Amino acid sequence: MKAYLNTDGGSRGNPGPAGFGFELVDESGSSIASGGWFLPKATNNVAEYSALVWGLRNALAAGVTDIAVRADSELMVKQMLGQYKVKSEDLKPLFMQARDLFGRFGKASIAHVYRNENKRADALANETMDARGPVGSYLVAWEDAPANLFDFDAGVNARPEKDRAAAVAATAPAGSFDAFSAKGLSGEACASKPSGDPDGQRLDSLSGEACVHSGGESQKGTTMERNPAYTGPGRLSGETYEHTGGHYELTVKDHFDAAHALPGYDGPCRFLHGHTWDIEATLAGQHLDDVGMLYDFKAIKRDLHAILENFDHRCINEVAPFDVINPTAEHMARVIFYELEKTLPAPISLKEVAVWESPIARVAYRP
Repeated sequence: MKAYLNTDGGSRGNPGPAGFGFELVDESGSSIASGGWFLPKATNNVAEYSALVWGLRNALAAGVTDIAVRADSELMVKQMLGQYKVKSEDLKPLFMQARDLFGRFGKASIAHVYRNENKRADALANETMDARGPVGSYLVAWEDAPANLFDFDAGVNARPEKDRAAAVAATAPAGSFDAFSAKGLSGEACASKPSGDPDGQRLDSLSGEACVHSGGESQKGTTMERNPAYTGPGRLSGETYEHTGGHYELTVKDHFDAAHALPGYDGPCRFLHGHTWDIEATLAGQHLDDVGMLYDFKAIKRDLHAILENFDHRCINEVAPFDVINPTAEHMARVIFYELEKTLPAPISLKEVAVWESPIARVAYRP
């Protein structure tokens, strides 16, 4: 059965309260399934990919074998086609799930459309954000999705070899794939799975379409992946290296939105203006706990966030100590450093706090 899948996602805050929606229709235009799902906090791109993954899962549940996806996220479409590299750590798992799901259809394509051609999915994404809960008549709930890709199953066992290939494709430069060869990409991807090589994938060109398929080729993967008896470079020895010493660093990132002014500065920044500030904190140490961790990510993210909440959606000039010193990025990095350092137990040390005023302007403080 052939069907058309429209997907859309959005975030009010980016990141902030987010929602995503899909509409699945048959060739006559009759609705098969549709829905919207709410996320308390996510970026626009995470919402877009979530809509794609959820829509594909519902299409499989409906028995669709030929799927044509239409989405208004140009970034997502070009990443799925292999034209753009997937750089975001938040997107890589969703990208891998989407690639895996495409391979479960007899034929699949994806194309970019403009928002006015994607009104129903867009409306569902906004409706679910307004309701702060699920809407629509979907076949598979988003909350039923497995916790990770390797548990992901829509009636077919997950294939780790294929997932590894998707991971390589996600991190390789655009147009240069280890597990996928790309040529003649036209803006539409057709995924098919002829018999023969169920695990291999490549992008090819057929009549202006970029087709993901497998069949008639030698098995993909390195020599050691193909031959379990291989003992050359790359084969793990089983050694844990627990007593080799060394140094560990752990970095977390958070953000807040705020305004500030810089009195005395010879330029427009002396007037009140705003930023989305990204803050990075790096911990360092040599010893791991009984679990094998330097420090719990959850704990340091919690403590950093608690400090940044003092500034969020405020005029920083009114928040101590910046009511007496200028809230420059340099001063902020130093103040945040020593406030965060107070929360850390010995022997964990805080190595650095970095403040990003913009995606291209970073200041770091180290004692």
